[in-house]
Amino acid sequence: MSILSRVLDFTLNRPALPTILFGIWLVILYQVSNSVPTEMPKMVVPQQDKILHFVFFLGGATTLAASLRLLAKLHGIRLLLAVAVVMGLLGALDEYNQQFIPGRSGLSLEDWLADMCGALAGVGLLRFLVAKLQKKEINEA
Repeated sequence: MSILSRVLDFTLNRPALPTILFGIWLVILYQVSNSVPTEMPKMVVPQQDKILHFVFFLGGATTLAASLRLLAKLHGIRLLLAVAVVMGLLGALDEYNQQFIPGRSGLSLEDWLADMCGALAGVGLLRFLVAKLQKKEINEA
């Protein structure tokens, strides 16, 4: 069994781990959302901030989806909808909050859409990882 398979097996079969990871993600979101920028990072890639939104919400959605899959036994469209609602609300609250932070702009529809695309991709990533792990288990049986 490869290292990746072992990590996936460990993570996707222990409900506490993805839940803890999602909690850590929430703390990081709060810290980043409420931080006053001292210096804006130089844009190396066009729309770099949208890429960051996408990747950050992909990570959060993947951990949330894994947690809901294990704890609430959600699968398929129900899992997708639950994650979309939670992550959509979190993204909207993040954008709303940022308008009150000096040096930050908020209420960006583009940022929220990048958040949502990342969230939906996160559910897809989890589905892919679970299918890969299940296929590996079948092949080893």
